[in-house]
Amino acid sequence: MYPQDNFLHQLLGQPTLYEDYIKRVIGLPGETVEVAGGKVLINGTALDEPYIAQPPNYTGKWVVPPDYLFVMGDNRNNSSDSHSWGYLPIKNVLGKAVLVYWPFTDWMVLHAPAALAAH
Repeated sequence: MYPQDNFLHQLLGQPTLYEDYIKRVIGLPGETVEVAGGKVLINGTALDEPYIAQPPNYTGKWVVPPDYLFVMGDNRNNSSDSHSWGYLPIKNVLGKAVLVYWPFTDWMVLHAPAALAAH
């Protein structure tokens, strides 16, 4: 869950709104995430990402703080993710994707290694 606070909600004393997203965990606490030249690098090593829609057309460098994650969507150039709204608190992680069911032609069970247990 990513908190969708805005100035109006704060001004009116309204509760924080949350929106659920499915994102890939790219950076763990203490890691440096860099996007440059259409590549995502973790601690200087480029990720092999055959699943992304297009290489990212933006740049940036982030050091993930303790108790946070850096997450990205597969549609890097049109994704609302850590490159646009910042780090995700680990406490906001709801679970882990285990199945692709849509479109039906792409149905599969995901077997990615778990880097972090969901809370």
